Amino acid sequence: MRSIWGIGIFLLTLSSLGCHKDNRVELFKMTQVMDFEIKAGLNTLETHFFLQPAANSAYEAQLELSGFDDDLVASIEPKFSQLSTVFKDADLDFIRLIEVRVVDPFDPEFQREVFYLDPVPPNTKNIIRPFPGLNDVREIVSRPTYGIEVRIVFRFAPPTSYDMRLQMDFSVFGD
Repeated sequence: MRSIWGIGIFLLTLSSLGCHKDNRVELFKMTQVMDFEIKAGLNTLETHFFLQPAANSAYEAQLELSGFDDDLVASIEPKFSQLSTVFKDADLDFIRLIEVRVVDPFDPEFQREVFYLDPVPPNTKNIIRPFPGLNDVREIVSRPTYGIEVRIVFRFAPPTSYDMRLQMDFSVFGD
Protein backbone atom coordinates (compact mmCIF):
# COMPACT_ATOMS: atom_id res chain seq x y z
CA MET A 1 0.00 0.00 0.00
CA ARG A 2 2.86 2.35 0.84
CA SER A 3 4.46 1.80 -2.56
CA ILE A 4 1.23 2.72 -4.33
CA TRP A 5 1.05 6.01 -2.37
CA GLY A 6 4.73 6.65 -3.08
CA ILE A 7 4.25 6.06 -6.79
CA GLY A 8 1.15 8.27 -6.79
CA ILE A 9 2.94 11.14 -5.05
CA PHE A 10 5.92 10.76 -7.40
CA LEU A 11 3.68 10.90 -10.51
CA LEU A 12 1.76 13.90 -9.15
CA THR A 13 5.01 15.75 -8.43
CA LEU A 14 6.42 14.86 -11.84
CA SER A 15 3.29 16.02 -13.69
CA SER A 16 3.18 19.34 -11.85
CA LEU A 17 6.84 20.06 -12.64
CA GLY A 18 6.70 18.98 -16.29
CA CYS A 19 4.48 21.66 -17.80
CA HIS A 20 4.64 25.40 -17.44
CA LYS A 21 2.27 27.97 -18.82
CA ASP A 22 3.75 30.25 -21.46
CA ASN A 23 3.60 33.67 -19.78
CA ARG A 24 5.00 35.60 -22.72
CA VAL A 25 2.85 38.33 -24.21
CA GLU A 26 2.14 38.38 -27.94
CA LEU A 27 2.68 41.99 -28.94
CA PHE A 28 1.42 41.60 -32.50
CA LYS A 29 1.19 39.24 -35.46
CA MET A 30 3.01 39.59 -38.79
CA THR A 31 1.75 38.01 -42.00
CA GLN A 32 3.90 37.18 -45.01
CA VAL A 33 2.58 35.85 -48.33
CA MET A 34 4.62 34.13 -51.03
CA ASP A 35 3.30 33.18 -54.46
CA PHE A 36 5.09 30.65 -56.65
CA GLU A 37 4.38 28.19 -59.46
CA ILE A 38 4.63 24.41 -59.42
CA LYS A 39 5.12 23.23 -62.99
CA ALA A 40 3.48 20.10 -64.35
CA GLY A 41 5.55 16.95 -64.53
CA LEU A 42 8.27 17.75 -61.97
CA ASN A 43 9.92 14.52 -60.83
CA THR A 44 9.55 12.71 -57.52
CA LEU A 45 13.23 11.91 -57.03
CA GLU A 46 14.43 15.39 -56.13
CA THR A 47 13.61 18.04 -53.60
CA HIS A 48 12.26 21.09 -55.46
CA PHE A 49 13.20 24.56 -54.23
CA PHE A 50 11.00 27.61 -54.70
CA LEU A 51 12.74 30.86 -53.72
CA GLN A 52 11.74 34.40 -53.02
CA PRO A 53 15.13 36.03 -52.43
CA ALA A 54 13.91 39.43 -51.22
CA ALA A 55 10.58 39.39 -49.41
CA ASN A 56 9.65 42.72 -47.85
CA SER A 57 9.31 42.41 -44.09
CA ALA A 58 6.29 43.92 -42.36
CA TYR A 59 8.15 44.11 -39.04
CA GLU A 60 8.88 47.86 -38.92
CA ALA A 61 5.38 48.83 -40.09
CA GLN A 62 3.65 46.44 -37.67
CA LEU A 63 5.90 47.57 -34.82
CA GLU A 64 5.00 51.20 -35.50
CA LEU A 65 1.27 50.43 -35.79
CA SER A 66 1.29 48.46 -32.55
CA GLY A 67 2.90 51.32 -30.64
CA PHE A 68 5.60 49.10 -29.13
CA ASP A 69 9.31 49.80 -29.09
CA ASP A 70 11.85 47.40 -30.64
CA ASP A 71 13.50 47.00 -27.22
CA LEU A 72 10.36 45.27 -25.92
CA VAL A 73 10.53 42.52 -28.56
CA ALA A 74 12.02 39.33 -27.13
CA SER A 75 11.41 36.91 -30.02
CA ILE A 76 9.61 36.34 -33.31
CA GLU A 77 8.31 32.80 -33.77
CA PRO A 78 6.32 30.97 -36.46
CA LYS A 79 2.62 30.71 -35.61
CA PHE A 80 0.54 29.47 -38.57
CA SER A 81 0.96 28.66 -42.24
CA GLN A 82 -1.22 27.57 -45.10
CA LEU A 83 -0.33 26.39 -48.60
CA SER A 84 -3.09 26.49 -51.21
CA THR A 85 -3.66 27.06 -54.91
CA VAL A 86 -4.49 30.57 -56.08
CA PHE A 87 -7.00 30.00 -58.88
CA LYS A 88 -8.01 26.33 -58.89
CA ASP A 89 -9.66 24.27 -56.20
CA ALA A 90 -7.03 21.58 -56.77
CA ASP A 91 -6.19 18.38 -54.94
CA LEU A 92 -2.69 18.74 -53.44
CA ASP A 93 -2.32 15.04 -52.73
CA PHE A 94 0.77 14.95 -54.97
CA ILE A 95 2.82 16.77 -52.28
CA ARG A 96 4.62 14.43 -49.85
CA LEU A 97 6.78 16.87 -47.86
CA ILE A 98 6.96 20.62 -47.37
CA GLU A 99 9.56 22.62 -45.51
CA VAL A 100 9.71 26.42 -45.32
CA ARG A 101 12.80 28.37 -44.29
CA VAL A 102 13.61 32.03 -43.86
CA VAL A 103 17.01 33.07 -45.19
CA ASP A 104 19.33 35.95 -44.35
CA PRO A 105 19.66 37.91 -47.64
CA PHE A 106 23.31 38.78 -46.93
CA ASP A 107 24.39 35.31 -45.77
CA PRO A 108 22.38 32.54 -47.53
CA GLU A 109 23.99 29.93 -45.25
CA PHE A 110 22.18 31.50 -42.28
CA GLN A 111 18.70 29.94 -42.48
CA ARG A 112 16.01 28.89 -40.04
CA GLU A 113 13.25 26.36 -40.58
CA VAL A 114 9.90 27.96 -39.78
CA PHE A 115 7.28 25.48 -41.02
CA TYR A 116 7.31 21.80 -42.01
CA LEU A 117 5.06 18.83 -42.65
CA ASP A 118 6.57 15.40 -43.29
CA PRO A 119 4.73 13.46 -44.47
CA VAL A 120 1.79 15.43 -45.77
CA PRO A 121 -1.21 13.20 -44.96
CA PRO A 122 -2.84 11.53 -47.99
CA ASN A 123 -6.15 13.00 -49.19
CA THR A 124 -5.15 16.48 -48.07
CA LYS A 125 -7.47 18.11 -50.62
CA ASN A 126 -6.77 21.76 -51.45
CA ILE A 127 -5.08 23.19 -48.32
CA ILE A 128 -1.92 22.07 -46.52
CA ARG A 129 -1.18 23.48 -43.08
CA PRO A 130 2.46 22.85 -42.13
CA PHE A 131 3.41 22.83 -38.44
CA PRO A 132 5.29 25.82 -37.03
CA GLY A 133 8.89 25.28 -35.98
CA LEU A 134 10.28 26.34 -32.62
CA ASN A 135 12.95 28.72 -33.86
CA ASP A 136 13.25 32.34 -32.85
CA VAL A 137 13.67 34.04 -36.24
CA ARG A 138 13.96 37.63 -35.06
CA GLU A 139 17.48 38.05 -36.47
CA ILE A 140 16.20 37.37 -39.99
CA VAL A 141 12.54 38.47 -40.09
CA SER A 142 13.09 41.84 -38.40
CA ARG A 143 15.28 43.02 -41.30
CA PRO A 144 13.73 45.14 -44.08
CA THR A 145 13.99 42.18 -46.47
CA TYR A 146 14.67 38.47 -46.09
CA GLY A 147 14.53 35.40 -48.28
CA ILE A 148 11.92 32.64 -48.21
CA GLU A 149 12.75 29.14 -49.39
CA VAL A 150 10.07 26.47 -49.87
CA ARG A 151 11.26 22.88 -50.27
CA ILE A 152 8.78 20.37 -51.65
CA VAL A 153 9.05 16.64 -52.39
CA PHE A 154 6.31 15.05 -54.50
CA ARG A 155 4.52 11.70 -54.09
CA PHE A 156 3.88 11.71 -57.81
CA ALA A 157 4.44 14.24 -60.57
CA PRO A 158 2.04 17.21 -60.50
CA PRO A 159 -0.61 16.53 -63.16
CA THR A 160 -0.83 20.20 -64.18
CA SER A 161 0.84 23.51 -63.36
CA TYR A 162 -0.39 25.27 -60.22
CA ASP A 163 -0.10 28.84 -59.00
CA MET A 164 0.51 28.40 -55.28
CA ARG A 165 0.15 30.76 -52.33
CA LEU A 166 1.92 30.29 -49.01
CA GLN A 167 0.59 32.40 -46.15
CA MET A 168 2.72 32.55 -43.02
CA ASP A 169 1.92 34.19 -39.69
CA PHE A 170 4.58 35.04 -37.12
CA SER A 171 4.01 35.95 -33.47
CA VAL A 172 6.07 38.78 -32.04
CA PHE A 173 6.56 38.22 -28.32
CA GLY A 174 7.61 40.63 -25.60
CA ASP A 175 9.21 39.80 -22.29
